[in-house]
Amino acid sequence: MVSVDREALAVTVGSPVPAPEGLDPFSLAEPAIIRRVLDAAGFTDVTYTGVRRPIYFGRDAAAALEWVGGFACTKEVLDRLDRIGGELALEGLRETLVAHARGDGVWFDSRAWIVKARRP
Repeated sequence: MVSVDREALAVTVGSPVPAPEGLDPFSLAEPAIIRRVLDAAGFTDVTYTGVRRPIYFGRDAAAALEWVGGFACTKEVLDRLDRIGGELALEGLRETLVAHARGDGVWFDSRAWIVKARRP
């Protein structure tokens, strides 16, 4: 989900939005990062199973924007921008949400990992 708001905000602002310091909850989308974290914690035999499911953002773009606007990562990005940049970024995010609206709400593809590991 972070990619939805971060990418939409970055496209609107016209430059890449800097990633937060350290690992954020969505950094675990990358198997290499998962492996590094688990290796450091002493786990072995790491396996990944990909899961893809649609995710519901709200009944319409306005409801989805309210929900996404409450994410810490969205707030963090917007806090880095001046007033005009923030307004442009929110408009870009709203346009992204409108583009994903259907008759039954705003939906995005999502994916996750089921990670199994063993700690000897």
